[in-house]
Amino acid sequence: MSDRWNGPFNSRAALKSFAIVSGICLAFEGSVPAQAQQACSTTAAPGWLPRNPSLDDQRLITDVLSSYAWTIDDRDPTSFVDLFLKEASSSYELCNAGGQVFRLTFGHQDPSKNLEAEMTSITKYLKDHDLQTRHLVTNTLFDAAEDGKTVKTKSTVLVTLQASNLEAPELDYSADVRATLAKDGDGKWKFQSLTVYADNAAIVAKKR
Repeated sequence: MSDRWNGPFNSRAALKSFAIVSGICLAFEGSVPAQAQQACSTTAAPGWLPRNPSLDDQRLITDVLSSYAWTIDDRDPTSFVDLFLKEASSSYELCNAGGQVFRLTFGHQDPSKNLEAEMTSITKYLKDHDLQTRHLVTNTLFDAAEDGKTVKTKSTVLVTLQASNLEAPELDYSADVRATLAKDGDGKWKFQSLTVYADNAAIVAKKR
């Protein structure tokens, strides 16, 4: 019998490779019962009234959002963490349809809730299993505070995942991403909070 099939997978080898990477992804993501998740700390309210900061600040803040994508895709936890204000209240949160998947902060005693420790674990897993993410950040809107000290943003994010044994990447998830940024002591824009509202179902927790 010919090894070539009709349909989305044209060979047994391709189907086997897909099964392998799917198993790896499920092992990394994990099944999360809906009742085990608590509510997200904030909500992604629909609608937005843009209040733009200066063009220079828009460019600098866009660079921070792009760096959020690149530091995960480069599997560089140190540079990712450096995008946040070094304050105990600074947070990186990921939510899905079932609620909060995780909320990471500086200095938390639980490694699974510690921003530096958990991002090191997440990026190490991607590197060890030769999985390449690509985070595409688009459609960013701004909401600058009247005093100019903080700026909130709203962006669309699409994430693809490429395994070394597949010819093409697969769609991992899409998300509504909200951020609040402020300047640090050196005048650089940093995240006070970054929240990813993933569109995927509660049964799967995407940790990337």
